Amino acid sequence: MTHYDPIDASARAHWARLSPWRQRLLMFLRGVAIFLMFQAVLNWATIIGLGSGSPSFFETLPVAAQWAVIWGAIVSPVAAVGLWLRANWAVIFWMVAIFTQLVLAIWAPVGAMLLGATLVELALVVAYAVLYVCVSRETKEG
Repeated sequence: MTHYDPIDASARAHWARLSPWRQRLLMFLRGVAIFLMFQAVLNWATIIGLGSGSPSFFETLPVAAQWAVIWGAIVSPVAAVGLWLRANWAVIFWMVAIFTQLVLAIWAPVGAMLLGATLVELALVVAYAVLYVCVSRETKEG
């Protein structure tokens, strides 16, 4: 005898109703959420000085770079949870976070390290835009 879980059954039924491109977009956003959580953990590890001596790596960074690391540590997990849960505000919040992080990375004197992560996020934004266009085309056709 199998146990019936109404939440799981509802989620499975909802997934089955999604179009193929919407399913791909949802899985992509969940992947971005995992990436953002990983990035947040790395930012917090930098802030608390995990694995670095005294003074910590974070303490030696210029103030602008410290702001960028702190910004990422606070905003990334919020955006990640929103993207995972498919909240309406999450994509906009993610875009604002990336734009702000890009400005801070360019402004910071050691921007190469910060700019690398931001360029990866910009590539994710381009991939999101492509998927979103595919979803909108699929919606117009169907």
